[in-house]
Amino acid sequence: MNDKFFDLKKEKQDKMINGAMQVFALKGYKLASTDDMVKVAGVSKGLWFHYFVNKAGLYTFVADYCVKYLNMELAVNLSSSKTDYFDILYTIEETKAGISKIYPYAPLMIQAMEDENDEEIVEVTRSKIEPYLEKVNEALSAFDEGKLSKHVKRSMLDMTVGYTIKGIREKAYKNGEFDGEKYLSEIKEYFEMMKNTVYVDGE
Repeated sequence: MNDKFFDLKKEKQDKMINGAMQVFALKGYKLASTDDMVKVAGVSKGLWFHYFVNKAGLYTFVADYCVKYLNMELAVNLSSSKTDYFDILYTIEETKAGISKIYPYAPLMIQAMEDENDEEIVEVTRSKIEPYLEKVNEALSAFDEGKLSKHVKRSMLDMTVGYTIKGIREKAYKNGEFDGEKYLSEIKEYFEMMKNTVYVDGE
């Protein structure tokens, strides 16, 4: 990346970041094209290649930017006093919804990075997403698994909750406009139901 990108006005930076983020999030690395980004962001193709040598360089920058921005917000929102499994995960999704007010496709970009498997970029993707995954795991380490009913396996709970959040998120983006409040309301509803199922005495 050309460091002079940050000399651009913040509005122009965000237009380009949002355009790239939207296309990568919706199409994945392989199918993403700068032509699509030009249409979304309204910024000439020449400008993209002036600041980013190629698609891999652009993806690397956007992935890194997205994770660093999210982790910066999580550092503020995830207090050490949060120890409940669902409260921690809700705070993470609440933080993503907050970021979406500036970067609308950031929540979906994080998901796309977790799902990315294109050989050309997968190693870069894993290295960029790792700091976020580490922060999530660190926060969840405060949860006392003794609260879980004896028939509940933590690994299966993680998968069930993960698939639930992913499904709600994908549904939230189907109409092309992410509604953070509606998204969080639906997640909270599912989490309350799960608490009553997986916790000892439903608490």
